[in-house]
Amino acid sequence: MEKAIPELPASLKNVAVFPEDNRYDKVRANDYKVGHPKMVILAETEEHVSEAINFAARMNQEQQIKFPLSIKSGGHGLSATSVNDDGMILDLSRLNQITIVDEEKGLVKIQAGALWGEVAQQLNPHHLAISSGDHGDTGVGGLAVSGGMGILLRSYGLTIDKVVGATIITADGKKHWVDHENEPELFWGIRGGGGQFGVVTEFLFQADKAVPTISGFSVPIVVQTVDYSIKHLPAFIEAWHQWFDSSSTKLTSILLLNAGDDDTIVVQGRNFWYGDDSAQSREVFEKANNLGKVLKENQQSMEYSDFVKAQHTPLEGKNTAYGKNVLVAHISETIAKEIQYLLDKPFGYGVELRSLGGAVNQPTSSFNAWPYRQEEVMIAYWVNKDYVEEANRLFQPFLEYGDGVYGAYSSDASTIETSHVWNSEAADRLRALNRRYDPEQLFTQNRRL
Repeated sequence: MEKAIPELPASLKNVAVFPEDNRYDKVRANDYKVGHPKMVILAETEEHVSEAINFAARMNQEQQIKFPLSIKSGGHGLSATSVNDDGMILDLSRLNQITIVDEEKGLVKIQAGALWGEVAQQLNPHHLAISSGDHGDTGVGGLAVSGGMGILLRSYGLTIDKVVGATIITADGKKHWVDHENEPELFWGIRGGGGQFGVVTEFLFQADKAVPTISGFSVPIVVQTVDYSIKHLPAFIEAWHQWFDSSSTKLTSILLLNAGDDDTIVVQGRNFWYGDDSAQSREVFEKANNLGKVLKENQQSMEYSDFVKAQHTPLEGKNTAYGKNVLVAHISETIAKEIQYLLDKPFGYGVELRSLGGAVNQPTSSFNAWPYRQEEVMIAYWVNKDYVEEANRLFQPFLEYGDGVYGAYSSDASTIETSHVWNSEAADRLRALNRRYDPEQLFTQNRRL
């Protein structure tokens, strides 16, 4: 017989949504999955977060009820662990304040439930920017503890590289302020270690100041879209790597590869220049046009905040994509041929290549819990989620070619996949933090060692 769920604390009753509530269907899903939780807590304060954690811990430890706890900020995480069945979803979307603490120094406090598109909009008039993902509906919390690859990546690095302090509520319900002076080891761990130690409710970021420009844009970018038809993939990828690596760190490039007609490969390229349209940017983009046979090309100047604008798309669990990835220093001819083999599969959505390097490579491997600082390219494989087993099998050789996996960009939540997310040194430090801050393993719905 199923055990009855104890009554919620009075302070949580007004922010709890149960299955019989007409709001339930709107808050129980993320972008990839529809959950069936016992309850959703729409936290409005840090006290709500602490009390929800304490309640979930009591359920698992004292009541001996299997009661998974998922943390949801934006709900766009590929692993889909922000929702669950038969447990609690702790929804942080109402903790969404964005506060400029010191405009001159670029210090900005942002709560975990804010969306990155909203952040960009609020920072834009102040000529400030924080390197984030390239999807405006992504939540601050999930990205800022996991990594953060976006279109400013080679200019400003990963999102976690810009975190200079944070408030985290651990499994005992206690609130901690962490930075380089206060609990520095936990501070190291939350920047790249994901949500396995607790719930980060607020971040202090060091935003970057955009240089005033003649265009009138506050935080200008130039976006080049260029489509190629390619006959020989290894040569094209080699030329692309040399091109972005020898260009300014103002450039970040993303490619999507798919099979074309007559043994050709169609490459959709999006190249991002941080700054105004200039002789330098035009020269770099012209070199991009020489990488292969161009089908069409376009360039557009805009505000960074317009590119990553939050659309507030409803979360209904309808996204059918399943993604795997690996981080590599160089794409050899062997790897390029393996990529071409993936493109022949009818259930595939394509192979994505993302340029790294630049500011990503500048910190040491121990700067935070993102150890793969010398990698130059991320290879991601996208398929229909009905073909998970085939995708995992086909992508297995790539894990041997690369040095690691970007955990927040992988749909594979398995233990084997997680073993590739951190190197042995980082993994040992993260396990020690787990033993200290979550000894009862409350936060099991996140990627955890």
